[in-house]
Amino acid sequence: MAFPKVKLSDDSGNAVAVDTSGASNALKVALVAGASIDIGDVEILGHAAATSSDFIDIDNSSEQLPTGACKELILQADDANTGYIMIGSSTDVDADNGIKLNAGDVLTLPVTNRNLMWAWGSAADQKLRTMILT
Repeated sequence: MAFPKVKLSDDSGNAVAVDTSGASNALKVALVAGASIDIGDVEILGHAAATSSDFIDIDNSSEQLPTGACKELILQADDANTGYIMIGSSTDVDADNGIKLNAGDVLTLPVTNRNLMWAWGSAADQKLRTMILT
């Protein structure tokens, strides 16, 4: 079955070019504009700054992380830890609830505040590194 051909043209009647140099025969599209382009209300989100904190000492009990506004939180269990750290979003984080971080493991979370996360250590004095992206 033959497919109908459609010819595309710009507002001046010029034929729209097709890139035949590649395998896709892609339609060439270019944005031509003046000094500014108004595309409405658009917010481009990014990270203004990254802040590392001191080690957080995690023991064998459920502990809330300190307050700190952020867009993203990066957690790393210290390489020297002898046990593991569980990370969760409530006080019931323990050996069976949460995400397990062995020594050196990293977890990245999109949260608005560090204090939304809780930690529990399988042994006393486990160290948790944090980086806050704002």
